[in-house]
Amino acid sequence: MPSAPRPALPPPAAPSTQLRIEASLQLVVLEFREPDGEMRQSIPTPREIDAYRNPPLPAPPADLDLSR
Repeated sequence: MPSAPRPALPPPAAPSTQLRIEASLQLVVLEFREPDGEMRQSIPTPREIDAYRNPPLPAPPADLDLSR
């Protein structure tokens, strides 16, 4: 006896992606969003973007006398 055909499965949901340009940093940010529009993940991460905005100060020269 042949089995009844299975109902077709809906296609998997594709991630909603958005590209955002951070012109001041000369970066392109790839954002993955939830169906409601909330950002789920970004490349680079918000922490990495912040590091680009606020780079660490350079180390003082090795021959600089800091004992004063």
